[in-house]
Amino acid sequence: MTTSVTGVNRRTRWQRVIAALRIGRVDPQQQSLFEFRRIWIVAPWAQVVLVVALFVTMVFATHAEFVAKGTVFGYAGPGFNALVCPIYEELIFRGWILAMLVRRHPNWVAIAVSSLLFGILHLRNIYWLDAARLAGNVAYAGLVIGPVLGYVALRCRSVWPAVILHYANNLGYYLW
Repeated sequence: MTTSVTGVNRRTRWQRVIAALRIGRVDPQQQSLFEFRRIWIVAPWAQVVLVVALFVTMVFATHAEFVAKGTVFGYAGPGFNALVCPIYEELIFRGWILAMLVRRHPNWVAIAVSSLLFGILHLRNIYWLDAARLAGNVAYAGLVIGPVLGYVALRCRSVWPAVILHYANNLGYYLW
């Protein structure tokens, strides 16, 4: 008898988790992913401040590495690009492509397609990554961080939390 009670409790817990993760349909006539919105307790102005603070942090982190080693993210290459990538990539892949796809397809299809395109974009790193690291970079972008960023953008109904996570992801290079 205890297994059925435990089974019910487990099922109830998982049902609550699944319910909390549901995104819901985006109404393109009333909702835009480009707007700053209150996310949980974080006010829109705080999100703007966080995006700017992360940008400035990346400027100092990439500048310090460039001065010390002549590289950015460990590679001689497009240093400035690393500073603006989180903004323009999220505006393109989550704000535009994902938003267009959710109008005609289920959320999971829209997230999958926009994430795979996001991964393909990272083939541009061919100029400074060897083949193994390039494959890992493309796979991580398309299969791990892309779906997470897509989910966050749809769940929050705003691209800006995804920009913040994208900066945090890129900043992780300097922390680990």
